[in-house]
Amino acid sequence: MKLPIGCFGGTFNPPHTAHFALLHSAREQLGLAQVLLIPAGQPWQKPHVLATEHRLHMLQLAMAYDENVWQAKNAQAYPLQLDTLEVNLPQASYTVDTLRTLRERYPDTPLVWIMGSDQLSNLHTWHNWQELLDYAHIAVAQRAGHEVLSTELPEPLQSFYAARVTRDAHVWHSQLQGCFVPFTLAAMHISSSAIRQAIAQGQAPQDIAALRPAVADYIQQQHLYGNSP
Repeated sequence: MKLPIGCFGGTFNPPHTAHFALLHSAREQLGLAQVLLIPAGQPWQKPHVLATEHRLHMLQLAMAYDENVWQAKNAQAYPLQLDTLEVNLPQASYTVDTLRTLRERYPDTPLVWIMGSDQLSNLHTWHNWQELLDYAHIAVAQRAGHEVLSTELPEPLQSFYAARVTRDAHVWHSQLQGCFVPFTLAAMHISSSAIRQAIAQGQAPQDIAALRPAVADYIQQQHLYGNSP
């Protein structure tokens, strides 16, 4: 069986350091060959996000910074890759459709959709959520000492999660899809919504440590998130 490929979708509105900490931690702990970053085009649960062109450009700037840091420390090729399969869709993007497309592209490779434990708790609100494991595993980032248990999940999810969760790499690495795989992540009190709020309230983007310099400069230049000229 080939090494699994990680997939991480999001609005990246804006991209920040916690996104990359999550992805590098997932890659290392789960033994992923690479991780695809998949910016949403028209996310149906977040219809009022910033225009795709801005979010995509900021993500490219953040990835360029992260790649430079990676190459300074590692001999291997940079493991993160931008995938724009959702960006140009004429309709709202659903994760289940994205995974179906990726499964067609990688028929013989385990796929791993990466999410935080907060997203797991809301998984039952996703479009055709019961079908997600038909195409991929789902890796759930759990804060050390605060793992979300199946009994703490909403009723529709409890038995579904409990029957499919495993930490045994020998088990899920030998399957193309079908498992929930918890992994540990250090607590990071960073969110895109908090960054947007700080900028809207007058904080200079360059003063927000979670933003890479080029991203902060772009937000300033384009007057994004209520940033004053």
